[in-house]
Amino acid sequence: MPLSYRNAITQLFSLTDFERKVRVGEPPDFHKKRIKRLLQYLGNPQDEQNYVHIAGTKGKGSTAAMIAWSLAANGYRTGLFTSPSIHRITERIRINGKPISEDDFALSVDNLWHSVERVTADGDIGIVSVFELETAMAFHHFAEKQTDINVIEAGLGGRLDSTNIIKPLVSVITPISLDHVDVLGDSIDQIALEKAGIIKPEVPIVTSIQPPEAFNVIKSRAEAMNSRLIESELTVEILELADHGLEGVDVRFESNGATLEVHIPLLGEHQIENTRTAIATLFELDRTSVPISPAAIASGIGSVEWPARNHLVQKGSIPIFADGAHNDASARALCKSIRKLFPKRGDVVLILGTVRGHDPAVVARELANLEPKIILTKSRHPKSMSNSELAEVLSESNITISASTSTVSEALKRARKLAKEGDVILATGSLFVAAEIIEIEHGIEPELYPDIKL
Repeated sequence: MPLSYRNAITQLFSLTDFERKVRVGEPPDFHKKRIKRLLQYLGNPQDEQNYVHIAGTKGKGSTAAMIAWSLAANGYRTGLFTSPSIHRITERIRINGKPISEDDFALSVDNLWHSVERVTADGDIGIVSVFELETAMAFHHFAEKQTDINVIEAGLGGRLDSTNIIKPLVSVITPISLDHVDVLGDSIDQIALEKAGIIKPEVPIVTSIQPPEAFNVIKSRAEAMNSRLIESELTVEILELADHGLEGVDVRFESNGATLEVHIPLLGEHQIENTRTAIATLFELDRTSVPISPAAIASGIGSVEWPARNHLVQKGSIPIFADGAHNDASARALCKSIRKLFPKRGDVVLILGTVRGHDPAVVARELANLEPKIILTKSRHPKSMSNSELAEVLSESNITISASTSTVSEALKRARKLAKEGDVILATGSLFVAAEIIEIEHGIEPELYPDIKL
């Protein structure tokens, strides 16, 4: 009897899950031995495929989506592997923007499970993790569906990430900042060293504009690997900013005499930098191995969808805005977006919830610059920080709290009571808080896992 979708999810989550369980601070769990063994038992489905590999701290998902949508617009059958998912786990594995079907997801878990059990039975490298199996599922699915090219987002870091067993056509590193310091290191250069671990011998590397200490590490690694380093320094001219940017922005990019005009539907000034990195990557693919037209790039970027990142969830007299900002750099970018997108706003009513593994203090301190009324909450994610823990962190930074709620739904109800016409309701601190806000407002049925022990 075929494995059902729900049973496939249960089976998947029976494995070690660094994303949903509080084990992420154990560096010995992070290595590439299990993924290599698992893929070997599967016949190495990742071989003989074309890839773009993306690591970074900020913007890697948005950049990956823009590259993938553009390649698909040019007629390429394009795989996309990203994490985490927003509403459903199937979103992590896509072809031409469409998530893997529930039937194919279940079939993939079923087909790969024997190899998972073989790795466990070997007894020398532990049990396959959820993310390792998801990675193998993506490679297997893309091979089965005969994709032309696949865009792969690294999960955590890069050097030891389970996606880092491919040889891509081009590697990409988006902006680097402090994040996951307990695993990746507590300085920019240490984190850059982990991210730069995706650079392969003689594979070109595209980098976003980086802090000097990060760029120096990337440059050194590229030189050691004899990899051509491409900086995404296209000239940018903003052509139109409709409604302060709430309807996106039209931008002209120029490089070596070539001009490309695109509409960027993703909100926030930082998305211009992500677009610049995506275009630089697509130009490099076109130059070396994968021809792509300027029209396809413009069409792909103009139609890209990437929810829960600077997401205008609801317009109206009291707009609702959601974003997954979870470190200091992303929180700064979010503050900048709020000021630019809502220049005539009243107060900001902030719904704040975080997960363990990040530093909520730095996020809260950045967001405090908006002088918000703060409502603490807790998403349904099992690694969500409790309100009491979060309140203690904010108290240490002398940040005042207006209210505390046990669910995101309650937080939104409270925010509506606090907000008056002209105010902005902002939900952030994690992608999971942002996702729940979107589900509530847009009537999206969430994918819940009540039968899974975490």
